Amino acid sequence: MGFATFNDISACDLLAMADGTLEDTITDMDFLESLAGRHCLVVPPWVLRAAPAGGLSKVTRLVYTTDGELDKPRILLAVARELRVNLALGRFGPRYGF
Repeated sequence: MGFATFNDISACDLLAMADGTLEDTITDMDFLESLAGRHCLVVPPWVLRAAPAGGLSKVTRLVYTTDGELDKPRILLAVARELRVNLALGRFGPRYGF
């Protein structure tokens, strides 16, 4: 998938965390920095992206665990998928590359 968090947690590790085979080790700061690095921010109930021409657009909805915590691996994977689709369709400028 070509996606990694700010602290280099790979997409494969995120998938393993999302399905429960690997312990979730994403810190809050790593989560927020990873989103910010892709010009995204959390505004419940959405992750929003700052558009190249200005304004905000919805990227994905927030997902929660059964404990009511943010499901950070699933959210980061959803953001990565959405950004990949939008990059392929040419909806972002070059500064949004991974």
